[in-house]
Amino acid sequence: MILYWLTVFIFKAFAKIFFQLKVEGLKNLPEKGGFILAANHASSLDPFMIMAALPRYIRWTVIYEYYDLWYFRWMLKHMRFIRIANNLPKEAFRTLLQGGIVGIFPEGRRSWDGQIGQARAGVAALARRTSCAVVPVAVVGSFTALPRTRKRIKLHPVTVRIGKPLFFSTAGGKNKDNQNLNQENSRR
Repeated sequence: MILYWLTVFIFKAFAKIFFQLKVEGLKNLPEKGGFILAANHASSLDPFMIMAALPRYIRWTVIYEYYDLWYFRWMLKHMRFIRIANNLPKEAFRTLLQGGIVGIFPEGRRSWDGQIGQARAGVAALARRTSCAVVPVAVVGSFTALPRTRKRIKLHPVTVRIGKPLFFSTAGGKNKDNQNLNQENSRR
């Protein structure tokens, strides 16, 4: 975890100086207890911007294709990020039930055009099974700073907006939960 907090410390200064990082809605974050942080994913900068904006440790879920790359593996393991293949790992459930935060990008991958894509079922399923809140987060400006198609960073203001927690019932089923999450994403 030392690596995580060292990364946050360095990136927070970097984000404030070069991206004029602003945080809105910090009061919407639960002060304690587990919750799912569901954010849009327009840039590789997104998890770092969110880490710099939030005062609590986030266990990010990382798709196996990136987690298994030799040059990322050491860092991701030492930051205790959660490897995801095709289903929700037990580690995500355990983290939430122990009062931790699990960070997920519901779209699954970075956006090609900066627009919010269709949410997949993972966030709603995790929320239903653990009864944990889902805190929607929008990272605005990161796509302009570093879109998926560019390798060089452009200095551009970035804002992290934190929405009010959402709760998913066990009744209503997976399709209703996905509709609710997609409606919330379209409001951001």
